[in-house]
Amino acid sequence: METKEKYMAEDYRSFFMEKKGEGQNKWQALQSFLNWDAPLHPDVHILNHKKSGNTWKVEFNEQNDFSKLIGFPGWKGTEIIRFNRKKMIDEMIYIPDETNPNYKNWLQPAADWLQKNRPIEFREVYKDGKVIRTSETAKKWISLLQLWQKETGSSKQ
Repeated sequence: METKEKYMAEDYRSFFMEKKGEGQNKWQALQSFLNWDAPLHPDVHILNHKKSGNTWKVEFNEQNDFSKLIGFPGWKGTEIIRFNRKKMIDEMIYIPDETNPNYKNWLQPAADWLQKNRPIEFREVYKDGKVIRTSETAKKWISLLQLWQKETGSSKQ
């Protein structure tokens, strides 16, 4: 967390899909990372990158503990990163690849098993067809998916 923060300018802004509205400030972006991504240990592979002036365009594929446990190949995306004069990141725009498959197709076998065999715990992490995204549920997902693998022999890693 400290490493991530030290490269971000005080007036940092983060956007999803396009630079529109206020975006997230530095604190909001760091909290968002802590609430889901960090506990799932992101594993980002850079596929391509290009620099133009003070802006980098980075294409990547991201996986994490959750995606690996369900056998999902990851999310491709592009990050547009702009640096200020002090070489601090002052703006990032995350653009998911429109060809990304829906991870829920990979999650479904585990979800079906958890619904049947661990319904109370499952309701704590999944509601109305959506993953509940908090640091606590991220950790619960990992233990539930590991249990699913162990009990069903569905080793996906």
